[in-house]
Amino acid sequence: MPILPKDIFDYMAKRVLGQREVLRLISVAVYKHVSGIRAGNILLVGNSGTGKTTIMKTIHRFYLEHDEMAPFRVMAVLNANILAGEEGDIRTARLFTALEAAVKKQLGENVDRETMRLGLQNATVCLDEVDKISARISGKPNPVGITLQQALLTILEGETIMVPVTVMENGAEVATHVPVDTGKILFVCGGAFEELYDQVYSLIVNRKDDRRLKETTELQRSADGEVRVTAVTRFKLVDYLRLSDMFTYGMLPQFLSRFSSIAILDDLAREDLVQIMLAAEDSPLRHCREFFASMGIDLRVTQEALDSIAEHALRNTRIGARALREIFSRIMADAEFDPFGQPKLQKTEKGHSLTIDRAMVQERLAR
Repeated sequence: MPILPKDIFDYMAKRVLGQREVLRLISVAVYKHVSGIRAGNILLVGNSGTGKTTIMKTIHRFYLEHDEMAPFRVMAVLNANILAGEEGDIRTARLFTALEAAVKKQLGENVDRETMRLGLQNATVCLDEVDKISARISGKPNPVGITLQQALLTILEGETIMVPVTVMENGAEVATHVPVDTGKILFVCGGAFEELYDQVYSLIVNRKDDRRLKETTELQRSADGEVRVTAVTRFKLVDYLRLSDMFTYGMLPQFLSRFSSIAILDDLAREDLVQIMLAAEDSPLRHCREFFASMGIDLRVTQEALDSIAEHALRNTRIGARALREIFSRIMADAEFDPFGQPKLQKTEKGHSLTIDRAMVQERLAR
């Protein structure tokens, strides 16, 4: 039975926490790409730490872990701003240089002309930090951003381009050109667009258009542990963004028209951050547990402590999950330096245990 969009979604949802609506869009785009259907490119908009890089890595991992995806394993991830030289000249050829290197990494150095062509056409390209090629910076025109967006139009819209490559022919390495239909390449672009959040929020609170903030109710836990129903007003870009906001930010209409979907990643909720600590492969808690296990210490964390750490991370909404590493490092610094000198260290049948509770979290973060 062939892999369907829902199968791709299920795979990604186990590795990317939250962002379910974005993953649905990504899953359909990947399915179309591997099925030979014009996929339509995806533009990811989200604060740092909301999962853009994780999504890009997970797409590649999906290709690598499924045998039937072998023809689509060529993937390049690069920052959009490296396509401009130091003098402001445009170097989109760097994109295809990166793809050529990816083909040879996946398929071997001795690829022939046709293998190279197919490898390039079946590729997935992830362009990060596309917000840095805005047509405006600090309210002023940015000629490099304008030119670079325009230069990318041909590549993104799906034209056949003659790409210079080096391949093997008759046992010898030769420089040649191969025709690449860029319409068969899947482009997943992303950016933090940090000023966009402030731009749209300012329009709303200053009543510059017809948009208004909406009030909702939420369950909130107080410092004494009591749960209360509270009326709150939260700003989520996904609820208010209009295409005109992207134009005002500095993304050219022609450039945006090359994307079938603009997917806005939510800032992570407390529950997402807790789950990241418990389950993510690069979780600081997981690495810390491995550290203490090397000394025979079982590191334990109470649910209240996890909630408290997540609450502190939520205050750093512009860096999302990345805040967890810094916060957890502050909490564990003393214990990592002197594990056996900790007051809460206890002897067990198998060695020792150390429990991180809410009081310890609050005490360490209050320093």
